[in-house]
Amino acid sequence: MLRLWQIKKLTKCSMTIESYLALFSAMFIVGIIPGPAVFAITTASMAGGFRRGAAMTLGLIIADYFFILLAVSGLAFIAESMGSTFAVIKYLCAAYLIWMGIKLFRATPAIDTQTPPATKHHIDILAGFLLTMSNPKAIIFYVALFPAFVDFHTITITDILGIFICATLAFGSVNLGYSYLSAKAKRFVSTSKRMGMFNKLAGSLLSASGVAVAMRT
Repeated sequence: MLRLWQIKKLTKCSMTIESYLALFSAMFIVGIIPGPAVFAITTASMAGGFRRGAAMTLGLIIADYFFILLAVSGLAFIAESMGSTFAVIKYLCAAYLIWMGIKLFRATPAIDTQTPPATKHHIDILAGFLLTMSNPKAIIFYVALFPAFVDFHTITITDILGIFICATLAFGSVNLGYSYLSAKAKRFVSTSKRMGMFNKLAGSLLSASGVAVAMRT
C-alpha cells in the first residue's frame, strides 16, 4: 500500500467523478444512520443551540480526516492494532456522554428565547472527535469499505483533498442538518414543565448512549 511520502503528481487527479460520487454516497449513508454521535449532537443542539452541534460536528470531521490519512498512508492497520488506546478513548467518550446526560437531567427547567449562553466549544469539538475515534463502525468503514472506492496505488494529494471534501460535505451536511433541526425544535418546548420533561428524557437517553458506547465492541 502506498505511503504518504511516495505520493507524486501533486496536481493530477486519478479519481473519477463517478468514484467521488460513489464515495460521497457511501459516506452520506453511513453518516445519516442514527447512533450515539447523532443523538449527542441533537441533544447538545437542543440544550445549547446550533453552535454546540456545529462544534461537535467539526470534531467528528477532524477524526474522519485522521482515519482517511491513516488509510491512504497504509497505516490503517494501526487503527485495528491499537486496541488498548481506542478502549481508553471509548471510555473517556462514554464518561463524557454520561456526565452530560446527568447534567442535563438535573438542569433547572427554564424557557429562554434569547441566544443560548456562550459555551466552551473546544470541549464539544473534543467530544465529537472522541465519538468518531471510539466508534468501531468508523474503523470498519475506513479499513474494509474505504479501499473499495479508492485505488491507493495511484492516489495523489489532489485526490486526498477531494476525499476530504467528500467527507466534509457528507458528514457535515448530515450532522449540521440534525443540529439545525434540533435547535429549531426547542421553540416547541414552550413551558417550564415541558422543558423539565425534555431535560429528564434527553438526559436519560444521553446517559444511556454513553453506556452503549462503553459496552460496544
